[in-house]
Amino acid sequence: MAFIQVSFMSKTLMRTVPLQVILPVDKFTFGQPEREEKPFKTLYLLHGIFGNETDWVHGTRIQRWAEEKNLAVVMPAGENAFYVDQPSIGAMHGQFIGEELVEITRKMFPLSRKREDTFIGGLSMGGFGALRNGLKYHDTFGAVICLSGALHVLENPEDMKKVISEIWSKQQRVTKTRLFLSSS
Repeated sequence: MAFIQVSFMSKTLMRTVPLQVILPVDKFTFGQPEREEKPFKTLYLLHGIFGNETDWVHGTRIQRWAEEKNLAVVMPAGENAFYVDQPSIGAMHGQFIGEELVEITRKMFPLSRKREDTFIGGLSMGGFGALRNGLKYHDTFGAVICLSGALHVLENPEDMKKVISEIWSKQQRVTKTRLFLSSS
């Protein structure tokens, strides 16, 4: 299991962004046939408020689970921004998660480009971000996992109307997106 820390210059956010990646590329399989090398299914995992890209690794067994499932996991910094776009201050966190992060990590690592192999999930603020961006970028994400998702009502209402209208206009595609919701 490779654990990789990355910092890269985000064109969307106009700053260096840290992220952590788990890749099941070096798993030892004693007496077992080696794994078939192919692009990995990928989970983009978003942290909660007051957290950072290290939370999932330090507070859960995500590395073990990723290894068992042969799954790549990408954990970006969310900067307490609820993973939404705020064009008035030049903070396009939703676009970063839904477009740029997926594109750049697919260039850096052997990740599947298939929608059905690309998932987004998160806890609390990250759960909201996963739900919001999973639905907005439903052509990218095949499943959404929202764990104790927080509610964020400060996003521009006109932008949300556009997102909802777009989702309803493409209802057939969105209905093929699997949603997993949980609250505590």
